[in-house]
Amino acid sequence: MSYVIQGDGFLFAGRYSEAVDAYDKAIQIQPSNFEAWIGKGKALRQLKKYEEALDIYNKAIDIRSDDANAWNGKGNTLNKLGRYQEALDCYDKSIQIEPNYYDPWVNRIFPLDMLGRYEQAEASINKAIELAPEKPQVYPNRAFHYATLKNADLAVENLRKAISLDPSSVSKDMLSSPFLDPIRDDEGFKQLIQEYP
Repeated sequence: MSYVIQGDGFLFAGRYSEAVDAYDKAIQIQPSNFEAWIGKGKALRQLKKYEEALDIYNKAIDIRSDDANAWNGKGNTLNKLGRYQEALDCYDKSIQIEPNYYDPWVNRIFPLDMLGRYEQAEASINKAIELAPEKPQVYPNRAFHYATLKNADLAVENLRKAISLDPSSVSKDMLSSPFLDPIRDDEGFKQLIQEYP
């Protein structure tokens, strides 16, 4: 079994340190192994080692600068570091490479909201829904967007939509997120919290 496949298995199982070790072994054998660098970046991000993950994504991009997934992963890492404009630039590069790649359209919503660019965030939401209306990931982000705008009805509607598509797409942690604080006292939101298992 290759070390990349082993690392992917550990990553999927949530065993992130072991995943990093497996990807490191793959990189030792073949330093230009793009998949190993990407996997290691994802594992480090899950371990909240964002600066290290950023270095790894940069190395992956040095190997394959035309990979939309690498730019999206770098954007996710910069987003976690609060470097919103840089994250947005990475998501835009990912979209430039692969215009119908769903993930960066969803991921760019948060930094746009943090930068106060609400209309652009709404456009990203709409594009993500156009690309894959059945995928639940956009709806919690849309709920956060509407909560930022203090529109409780639309925030709750989007949380309910995500739950209807996939109940596991909304967690208790997500519902206690500070990004939903602007609607926390809304009766519709309180009812959703009570109904959610």
